[in-house]
Amino acid sequence: MASSGRGGAGNIVPQSSAASPIDNLETPSIKSPKYTTGRGGSGNIANNNPADPEEARRSQDVGPALRRYSENESHFGRGGAANTIKLSPEEVQRAKEENARIEREAKEREGKPAPSNADKVKGLAEKGKDMLRGRK
Repeated sequence: MASSGRGGAGNIVPQSSAASPIDNLETPSIKSPKYTTGRGGSGNIANNNPADPEEARRSQDVGPALRRYSENESHFGRGGAANTIKLSPEEVQRAKEENARIEREAKEREGKPAPSNADKVKGLAEKGKDMLRGRK
């Protein structure tokens, strides 16, 4: 008998039907005319180019979400005033510095330059205008 999952009678199977090693772990190519990229949303739907199946695969790769330090009041547990943490100005500054370091290192791993402060300051309206004007 083999056990899988967290427990319970439904997670016990005969040994012969337990998972066996898989020989072919190749990622299949996308065959549909459209595919999704990123984490969701209608802006993340792209046309598939059958001549370059790797393009679709590359655009679907999403890295893990980075763990960032809280830079303001945080809540934890089930709620209530006793489950609130208010950071001191020194802790806020340290969190901002750590978050900048984390972001910089992540961009370096991806081979992309870290965003400048000017890029971070640009608001949603400005980004929308740039998109409509064909700028990045």
